[in-house]
Amino acid sequence: MRKIIQGFVLGVLVFALAGEGLAADVKTATKQDPNVLIGVAETHKNLYTAGGNVTVNGNTTGDLTAAGGLVTIDGNVEKDLLLAGGTLNVSGNVGDSARIAGGNITISGPVKGDLVIAGGNVNITGKSSIGGDLLVAGGNVIIDSPVAGSIKVAGGNVTINSKVGGNIDARTSQMLTFGSGAEVAGTINHTGKVKADVQEGAKVGTINFTQLQAQAGAKKALAGILTIAFLVKILAWMVAAWLLAHFKKSWVTEVSNRVQSKPWANLGWGLVFLVAIPLTAILLALTLVGYYAAFLVGTIFVMLILAAKIFAAITVGFVIVRLLNKPTDGIPTWQPVVIGTVVWAIVGLIPFVGWIVLAVIFLQTFGALAKTAGNAMKE
Repeated sequence: MRKIIQGFVLGVLVFALAGEGLAADVKTATKQDPNVLIGVAETHKNLYTAGGNVTVNGNTTGDLTAAGGLVTIDGNVEKDLLLAGGTLNVSGNVGDSARIAGGNITISGPVKGDLVIAGGNVNITGKSSIGGDLLVAGGNVIIDSPVAGSIKVAGGNVTINSKVGGNIDARTSQMLTFGSGAEVAGTINHTGKVKADVQEGAKVGTINFTQLQAQAGAKKALAGILTIAFLVKILAWMVAAWLLAHFKKSWVTEVSNRVQSKPWANLGWGLVFLVAIPLTAILLALTLVGYYAAFLVGTIFVMLILAAKIFAAITVGFVIVRLLNKPTDGIPTWQPVVIGTVVWAIVGLIPFVGWIVLAVIFLQTFGALAKTAGNAMKE
C-alpha cells in the first residue's frame, strides 16, 4: 500500500512539473555544495532553485522561484518571479509580476507587472521601473523607480523619490518623505505619527493626513491577547501540538532538525511544494477522469498546510528553549510545545513584521515536512 501511495504521489508531481508544455527545472544545493550557480549560458524553463547562496545569471523562460540566504538574480525572467531569503538582489528584467520577501531587498531591474515586497530594508533603485502597481511593507523603504500604477506602502521610514502614475496609500510609524524627484499624479493618503516631509522640487498635491495614535498598535495587540477567542485558539493549538508531539515524536524531531540545519534550502522546497501540489490537483481535475485523484491531492495539501503550522510552532519552541540554555535532545516535551504555540500566536499579532516572520518559518517547515513525509514513504 505504501509503495502504491508513493508511486501515486511521484506520478502526479511528475505530471505537474514535467508534462509536455509544462516542464519545470529544479536545481537545489547538495551535501557537497550548499550553493547554487546558474551560469549565464544556461537557460531554464519554470526554474525552482534553493540553497545557501543562489546566483542566477542565465535567463528563465516561464516563471522563476528561488530561495536562499543570499539570492542574486542577474538573468532575465520571462514571466513571474517569486523570491524569499535573507539578502535578495534583482537586476534582471521581469516580464510579468514579482513577489519577494526577505531581510534586505534591492531591486534594480524593470518589472513589467505588479511588484509585491515584504522585507526589513527595501531599496527599489532608479535603475528599476514598475509597470503595474507596487505593494510594499518593510522597516526602511526607498522607492527611486518610476511606478506606472498605484503604491500601497506600510513601513517605518518610507522615501518616495520618483514618478507615480496612480494613487499613494502610505502608513508609516516614523516618517514619510517625498524627495525632490517625486511626482505623483493621483491622490495621496497618509496615516502616520507626523506629517510627510515634502522636499523642495517635489510635485505632489494635497496629502490627506490621518494622525496615528501613539501606542495604538500595542494596545490593539494587547487587547487581542486578552480576548477569550485568542485564549481558546492558544489552547486548541497546544492540544494539537501535544498530540503531534506525542504520537509523531520522530517526525517532530526530524522536521525541527531539518529546519534548523538547512533553513534556506527547506524554504526553497516549501515554495516548490506550495506551488506544485495545488497545480497537480488543478491539472488532474482538468483531465475529468482524475477528479477523484484531484480531491485526494487537495485534501493532502490542506492537511500538510495545517500540520506545517503546528510543526512550525513546535520548532520555534525548540529554538527558544535552546536559546534559554536549557539542554534538549530534540525530543518534544511540554516546554517547546507550550512556549512555541504561545510565541507563534503572539508574533502573529505584530503588524507587518509578524506575518513576514511567520511566513518564512512556515515555508521552511512546510518544505521540511514534505521531505520528511517523502522519506517516510520510501521506508
